[in-house]
Amino acid sequence: MMQIQEIKDLTKVQKGESLMLSRKKRILEVLDKLALAGVFEIRLFGGEFTVFKSWREILEYAHERGFFISFVSNGYLIDAETAKFLADHGVKDCTISIHGKSDIHDLVVKKVGSFDRAMNAIKYLKSAGVSPTVAYTPNISNINELEEFIRHLCEDYGVTSFSISRLFSDNRYEHLSLEDYHYLLEVIHKCHMTLGVDVLLADSFPRCQVPMKFWRYLGYCSQGVAFAQVDFNGNIKHCSATAHSVGNVVTDEMSTVWSNNQLVNFRNLEHLPKSCKICPIFCGGGCTVSRGVNQKFSPDEFIPWPKDEGWVNALLKTAYNRMRKSLHRLVFWEQYKRTKKVSTVGEYPLVPMRYRSRPEGNGFLVMFEGVGTKMLTPIAFKVLQNVTGVNSLSKIGDLVREDYPKVSDETIKVILEDLL
Repeated sequence: MMQIQEIKDLTKVQKGESLMLSRKKRILEVLDKLALAGVFEIRLFGGEFTVFKSWREILEYAHERGFFISFVSNGYLIDAETAKFLADHGVKDCTISIHGKSDIHDLVVKKVGSFDRAMNAIKYLKSAGVSPTVAYTPNISNINELEEFIRHLCEDYGVTSFSISRLFSDNRYEHLSLEDYHYLLEVIHKCHMTLGVDVLLADSFPRCQVPMKFWRYLGYCSQGVAFAQVDFNGNIKHCSATAHSVGNVVTDEMSTVWSNNQLVNFRNLEHLPKSCKICPIFCGGGCTVSRGVNQKFSPDEFIPWPKDEGWVNALLKTAYNRMRKSLHRLVFWEQYKRTKKVSTVGEYPLVPMRYRSRPEGNGFLVMFEGVGTKMLTPIAFKVLQNVTGVNSLSKIGDLVREDYPKVSDETIKVILEDLL
């Protein structure tokens, strides 16, 4: 005979399982909607996706739908078998969040042994063929430890890629000053030059506020333009850090959501001061939520609000930045040319990464995994389709001219150099 407490416990379990199934069903529906809308890539993002019991089924489903897949994780639950599962289902790169050296990281996450498990996760992922980047968020208490942290992970654990995040507005932490970010960029530059690691200040930062030598370490933000956050209920936010939704992928048409007035105004730069709108080194105005997660769209905390800048100051600032852009090209261009990879077109060319595409306007939008998107003309897309590593240069030319008889070998070669 079942006791009353046992019945209550069973009911609780059944409700929990029902909720889990309901959430999984919604997530699969969201993935269907995103696939139908022509979305190329899915990034599993925080909270921690590995604590959701059905995450493997969801990842399998996303893989079957043809999405490129990456993820951000604390690495705590990633063992060798999990790393292999991720690699077997198309994951090529990922980000592991680490908050400092062992004692600091474990203190922040309030779990002893978390640092060691995160580092083991990195080892397992690398062995499985998944490239990990370490994400680190500096604050006023750990800002002076960044160089030691990068050196420790590079020399002792073989980590070669780091993503330094900006600290978004939060009542729990003191804001970093512009001088603090200049210090961080100096550390990033030093680590890159002395250790050979890739380090990026990942969240967008206004280039007008940074010395030219640091521009190469500044990331671009395309949230609300090229990607957005979608939660398990289908709610869409232009930025993962903001509190405001702009629509729902399940109940609304994606094309309608993506072209709503809020996002159109954002892409038209209406939230930015005049100097940003005409800036020759345009960076998108820095971070749109650096003034606070409750702000929908705002200029970076280190540049003025539109109402606080007149045309005279805007024109003077633009002239100054135009001079800096010219000087930057003069001083750093040769250096960038030396470090830029040189591609050569072999006899049997092959695009070195996976790609996905969809028709867009009069051409095709193509996403190259790990590289980004590119608009291709119909001729260029025809060339791309035949760059398989099996077709010779002459064969590619013949195949392209079946649809476009007037295309010359020289034009095809130029397209191939651009693609490769």
